[in-house]
Amino acid sequence: FFFLSQTFFLSSLTPLSSHLPLCSPQCVGSPCQKTLARPTPSNTSTMAGRKGTWLLLCAAALLLLHAEPSLGKEVDAKEKRAAKKLQNYEIKQNLKKERKKKWREDKEKGRKENMAALKKQKSGEKRQKKKTAMDPKLKEAAEEKIAYLRRRIEGSYSKIISLVPDSYREYVNDGPRLHWSLVVFTARGSRYRCSICHVVHPHVVRLAQSMNYTLNQPTFVMEVDVQRNQEIFNEIELSHAPVFLMIPPTTSTRKPKIKTLYKKLPDKYRLNAHNNIGGEDLKKFLARHTKQEVELIEVIDYNVLVGWACLVGMIVAGLYYRGDQLHKIRQFTLPYFGICIITFIWLAGGGMYNIIRGTAFSGNGVGFSSFFHPSNGNQYMAGGLIVGCLNFGVGAMIILLNTWALKDHEELKLAKKKSTREPKTPLQHLKELKPSPGLCLIGATVLWYNLIMIYTMKNPSYRLGFVQA
Repeated sequence: FFFLSQTFFLSSLTPLSSHLPLCSPQCVGSPCQKTLARPTPSNTSTMAGRKGTWLLLCAAALLLLHAEPSLGKEVDAKEKRAAKKLQNYEIKQNLKKERKKKWREDKEKGRKENMAALKKQKSGEKRQKKKTAMDPKLKEAAEEKIAYLRRRIEGSYSKIISLVPDSYREYVNDGPRLHWSLVVFTARGSRYRCSICHVVHPHVVRLAQSMNYTLNQPTFVMEVDVQRNQEIFNEIELSHAPVFLMIPPTTSTRKPKIKTLYKKLPDKYRLNAHNNIGGEDLKKFLARHTKQEVELIEVIDYNVLVGWACLVGMIVAGLYYRGDQLHKIRQFTLPYFGICIITFIWLAGGGMYNIIRGTAFSGNGVGFSSFFHPSNGNQYMAGGLIVGCLNFGVGAMIILLNTWALKDHEELKLAKKKSTREPKTPLQHLKELKPSPGLCLIGATVLWYNLIMIYTMKNPSYRLGFVQA
């Protein structure tokens, strides 16, 4: 538009004569008589009007060109303000919705907490009523269990009660029971290669030694080893170890299956051990359920300490007062013989095993069976000593059979006549005895049969040596 207006404006400024055509070709270069007359004053005023008109049109075009961008800017600003206002409104509405949602959630959470507290209070009241209304006979049975478990830990250095399937059912699975049971499912046997079990075991021993067993509801640490309790592992379908379980007390007289109790136990009563678990972790796990704060301590066996101190004192005193006569002890062979017999029985009966594992002296069986552990791979101290004595007896009978029973009767008679009436030591009298070869053979056979019978009792598949392929 601006371009056209300028074009018309410039054309209006040119003389009118320039726009007129020539009359004929002959008029070129010479004045023509037929040309129009020069413009008059009236024509001049008309041209000036045209110029003003075109100037106004150009000015209006410039104003329009300048006004259109400013008008567009005002429209854009209004749209932006409207969009921002709408955005702020949406933000405010979202904040209101979030505040309302949070208020509802807090209200629902408070209601649930109140309901849980009320439910916990009612369950506590019901539990207290059950405790107070417990039958005296059932309470007596539960207290007998506690008394038996306390006797078990009295003779054990580690304070850990080793369980077998029967004792697990009686003292952990079946009710009623008034004690907590921290059961450790482990696999410390050499063939299982459970390194975590060996790492965790010292922390379990330390926790068991630090606990207070004089409470009305004490907590006993019990060990279930897969080597002696394969039946339990198979029933609860447990394929890894170690696993810790907290079995709470109960006044119920039910005797559920081991698998049923294990499956129904909530996850909060379970703890899967790992390499970094320590005594503090076990302490927190115990306190979370039993509300018992245990102070972990290093227990010192003062009986062993006093015994070693007395032995060292006697040796030092003997060397101080009779040190110059120490060489004369070598002349007496009976003390050496007695020391050798005691050492052999102690080693053959698993004395080192008893010290390392902290085994109890005897079990809870009746009669002779209480001295021997029912599972293969474990033992009681009394059973180990009996086996050691039987091994020594068999060896002694073989020695007698090979030395004394084959001596010449004539030489013994001559030696008896030549012997004087000087006092003799018990060992010399023992040397002069002449037992019958038949008695020695029968004695060795009987003692060996007892050894095989004990092993068959612990491992029935042995069948007194008649093992089936």
